[in-house]
Amino acid sequence: MKMTRRIDDSEMELGRKYFYGIRVKKNYRRAFPLLLQASRLGYVHAQYMVGYAYRDGLGIKKDLGKCRRWWAASAKRDHPGALFNLALDYDYGRGVGRNPRKAFNLYKRGAELGDKAAQCNLAVAYLEGRGTLRNVRKGRYWMKRAARVGDSIAQYNVGFAYLKGDELPHNKKLARSWLKKAARRGHKKAQKLLRSLGRG
Repeated sequence: MKMTRRIDDSEMELGRKYFYGIRVKKNYRRAFPLLLQASRLGYVHAQYMVGYAYRDGLGIKKDLGKCRRWWAASAKRDHPGALFNLALDYDYGRGVGRNPRKAFNLYKRGAELGDKAAQCNLAVAYLEGRGTLRNVRKGRYWMKRAARVGDSIAQYNVGFAYLKGDELPHNKKLARSWLKKAARRGHKKAQKLLRSLGRG
């Protein structure tokens, strides 16, 4: 009787290397079958990468339905990238009907796991009342938390809020400090705003 060969960690690692181009030339066609096999055996990050491949047609034909199925499998086991991308799909209606409530819940799970992009988007959801009741206090909390761990969009938002005195009290010194952090990370709007503020 022929035994079914199971993937091992070294093959999973080889698939990952081909996918990202780590010490080998990127080759999505070689990566995909290895990652798909690993996904079926429950490798969480492989499930995320397979979803990514199906979304962008990397080594396989694009299929948004299969993309979301693999991301959903990975998200059930709290993969931050899968949670965030599914949230974006529901937030902006990318291939699915818009569902701000689902997006909010996925951002929240990702934020609680420490994903800074999810923390930033969760803050925006609270501040704008998207998928949840508007809550400025929670919005400020999550925006500052994302900014502190280096999310450039959150840093810009905090700086802008201090500058305008809307969600945060007007404080030009703090505004400039946060805008500089965002600008150093390449945030174009922060760089432009800093130039407009001059040296004062």
